[in-house]
Amino acid sequence: MRNFILGMFISVSAYGQAQLYVLQDYRSDTAKKVNVIYDSLPAMCDTFYRAFLTQDLSNLRPFVPQLKYLRATFDTLAIEYRTEQVLYRQQLMLRLLQKDCRKVFKYVAKEKMNLKKMVQEECSYNYAKDEKGNRYCYVTVKLTRRKKAYKLKYLAIVLNGHWFMGDDLTLKEIE
Repeated sequence: MRNFILGMFISVSAYGQAQLYVLQDYRSDTAKKVNVIYDSLPAMCDTFYRAFLTQDLSNLRPFVPQLKYLRATFDTLAIEYRTEQVLYRQQLMLRLLQKDCRKVFKYVAKEKMNLKKMVQEECSYNYAKDEKGNRYCYVTVKLTRRKKAYKLKYLAIVLNGHWFMGDDLTLKEIE
């Protein structure tokens, strides 16, 4: 009898542990991949360029801060945002980056360019700081293919001492 009661207790507790409760109105983080935190701007730029060459918009998610990181950044700066506002900011950053990438990919298709065959010549960094003390950098990458030269420009921003993608992504031919 004691073995039967012990067996029932173990099976009921194991069954109770196996159940998982999921919230009905649960909103997960929009960045599915885990962010790689970049302390160095050149490392972030190289990784972004490799992700950019794939021409897949889902590869751009790691370059936008995750919801937890963005919330921690706002807390550090003593900016009070509700969770919905932080989520909106994160989604806005991602959508603007994807919108700029779509424009660049449309330009690439129109010019019949193959990004994978382009050679990266040099990368220049123009660091700056605004009146609020926010640091950012305009990154310019020179790309060549045969006799044509192009420049890929974008904005990188610093949040809590780590680099992330900003916006203003453009690709233009150098004349």
